[in-house]
Amino acid sequence: MLSKVSVSVSSTIARRMACHETKVLRPLARFGQRYCGDAPCVPQPKPQRMLPFLPPLVEELAPATAAPIEKAKALHPAFYCDNQYVQAERERIFGTQWFAACHSAELSKPGDVKVIEVGSNSIILTCDKTGKIHAFYNVCRHRGAKVCSTDQTGCKQLVCPYHWWAYRLDGSLKSTPPAATPQERKSELGLQRVPGLDTFAGVVFLNQSENPTPLKEYLGDLTDKLQRYDLDNLEFSGKKEYKIGGDWKLIAENFVDFYHINAVHPELSRFSRVDDHQPFQGKGQYVGFVTNPLTNSGGPGDLHNFNLFPGLNPVEASSALFFQLFPNISVTIYPHSVYTLMTFPTSTPGVTKETLSLLMAPGAKLKDDTDEQYKEKCEELLAFVVNINDEDVVAIENLQEGLYNARDQ
Repeated sequence: MLSKVSVSVSSTIARRMACHETKVLRPLARFGQRYCGDAPCVPQPKPQRMLPFLPPLVEELAPATAAPIEKAKALHPAFYCDNQYVQAERERIFGTQWFAACHSAELSKPGDVKVIEVGSNSIILTCDKTGKIHAFYNVCRHRGAKVCSTDQTGCKQLVCPYHWWAYRLDGSLKSTPPAATPQERKSELGLQRVPGLDTFAGVVFLNQSENPTPLKEYLGDLTDKLQRYDLDNLEFSGKKEYKIGGDWKLIAENFVDFYHINAVHPELSRFSRVDDHQPFQGKGQYVGFVTNPLTNSGGPGDLHNFNLFPGLNPVEASSALFFQLFPNISVTIYPHSVYTLMTFPTSTPGVTKETLSLLMAPGAKLKDDTDEQYKEKCEELLAFVVNINDEDVVAIENLQEGLYNARDQ
């Protein structure tokens, strides 16, 4: 029998993937114009493409996980290894649901640019000169070349490396050298926007489906649970990038499985004890639990090392909150800081890109600490959470190998 926490992520995936509703995804063709010599050709039509058909395997195996908790089973190993399923999953989950893209603190200044890869899709996020955040598909409207390859700061414009078509940070087309394009045509040829963009708790979320459900409705009561945490003004402290030999679902499931802490995380087990974990679930697309009380153990996470979020009640001031927001972000909220794990499936089954980020509460620096002392404390805290995640990566990659062995059973 599975615990309610450990089965939640798997059952959500099983229900979403087993849904037979047919939906139309964003336009497949994103090119607005091709040039024949100096004259523009007729714009290409934008055919609509349908969600991919599910492999027969899903219909056969998903009901066992979507069953009532007393009878539910974990997802079959094929869900983590089968190439046909992984392709359908990227479209049916990441192509139609809200997912985390980055932290708003990474797009806090005009000229900040982020590039993320989700499966075979590449997306550009920008902060324009007014401070507004935008998201576009990373495809030039001329010939379809990839416009950006790396994150940038202080960027003035986005320039396609193939023919130097230039776009403003709000996505509008600026110039088309060497041809002169009429202004009315330029207004039609900006970068194609990702339909849904919203922020919550300092995180930028995207949705690739047209007219998506509002993010606040998707998250349910989570906004109420976090109302005393000032998560919109976090100080970005540091991050580490990973390429993990494990499926993104294993990372989500590992996060909500706190039974492994004693076996895998000896240092963490002294600070956040297994016996002190309790459910913290509500209505919304998340799995939540809490550790109370946290135990000062002489480590970098001890509560006296930093100022806490102002306005917390006594229970919150001694608790750690944990939320897995479906599908791809794990959020740990300490009284003085937040660290997140954002996962992005690649085009290769069983391989995931992950970003670990540490953010400090506003005003976390103690009055008597120098800037250098505060920086050292933050670096030690980052090393602490990185070590926890490094231990998890070893466990997840070992699990993925075992699932490959069992995929045909």
